[in-house]
Amino acid sequence: MPESQRRVTILGSTGSIGCQTIDVIERLNKQDYAFSVVGLSAGKNIDLLSRQIDRLHPSVVCIRERSKVQTLYKRFPHLRILTGEEGLKKVCRMDGVDLVVNALTGAVGLGSTLDSLQLGRTVALANKESLVIGGELIGELLAKYKGKILPIDSEHNALVQCLWAGKRAEVARVIITASGGPFLNTPTEELVHVRPEQALRHPNWLMGKRISVDSATMVNKGFEVIEAHYLFSLPYEKIDVIIHPGSVIHSFVEYCDGSILAELAAPDMRIPIQYALVYPARVETGLPRLDLEKIGRIEFEALSREQFPAFATVLSAGQIGGTAPAAINAADEVLVDRFLKGKIPFTALAEGLGTILSRHMDKNTGTKQRVDFSAILAADKWARKEARDLFP
Repeated sequence: MPESQRRVTILGSTGSIGCQTIDVIERLNKQDYAFSVVGLSAGKNIDLLSRQIDRLHPSVVCIRERSKVQTLYKRFPHLRILTGEEGLKKVCRMDGVDLVVNALTGAVGLGSTLDSLQLGRTVALANKESLVIGGELIGELLAKYKGKILPIDSEHNALVQCLWAGKRAEVARVIITASGGPFLNTPTEELVHVRPEQALRHPNWLMGKRISVDSATMVNKGFEVIEAHYLFSLPYEKIDVIIHPGSVIHSFVEYCDGSILAELAAPDMRIPIQYALVYPARVETGLPRLDLEKIGRIEFEALSREQFPAFATVLSAGQIGGTAPAAINAADEVLVDRFLKGKIPFTALAEGLGTILSRHMDKNTGTKQRVDFSAILAADKWARKEARDLFP
């Protein structure tokens, strides 16, 4: 088998990252690469999944709902179709897979990451919740089974590239950039009036609904700090965040001698996706290049905790550790869904997360938590109920 030939499973294939991953694979296959997509998983978008099956010819697919199976069978009578969590587990554990792209949304993605790493596989990870809520478990599996995680997030992908320049002991700090989202310059007293469609209108990136809202509250950036803590084994005091509205610098690494290295690229997720797929090689993308002359100037500013109070809450959860990040992540999923349905105001997102973290700390005062999968699931379940009951 040529070194460039790889058998890939894509989890969350109909989402934003999943669709862009397929675009990258098709572009690479027009060059000297020979990616074979052997497994797909998707949620409710059966029409899009069907088009992907026509294009990619996987041997196995997994869908969320059993009721949709017959619809697929009518079009693909010889295809192996699985459903639910058990089906997802089987897709992750298929024989002969070289790379698992985990583009699932939410806490459900952790199980798939763990299943893949238990087989010593390489995971191209876009499911940030895996590391946010299960970073300790993932670290144990990486050490035991010698798998690998290649981050797809543009910020962590950039850090991987910048960290090539020196030894880990030489790193003074890493700096993750944040665009500031659509409300960077919105007066705080006006945030209560923000509508869902405004929160979904990210100025630079095309993303799914939840991550777009999380970018507007800066919850997403708090999660990225937790991810960096586990991905690169860095203490929290060595991970900083800076506002960079242009989104052309994706992260920095500052070394002990004062040198700062940055990774710049056009704000297109297909660039970090491709780097993860062909790592450690670099190949032509066929995508628009960053035009520095057109950009003209690059600006930075400090992250305002007053403007983005949810960021501080998420960061606190990471520093507390244990199941606190799992609780915050679950509460955020519920609260974002309620906001998008018009049931709570935008400002209730940060307020609700603060309340959930406080209650979690009170609930676990004086107890030493063992962070295993069952404890994570229990914290997730508890926080979802608490978040649903807030702001009646």
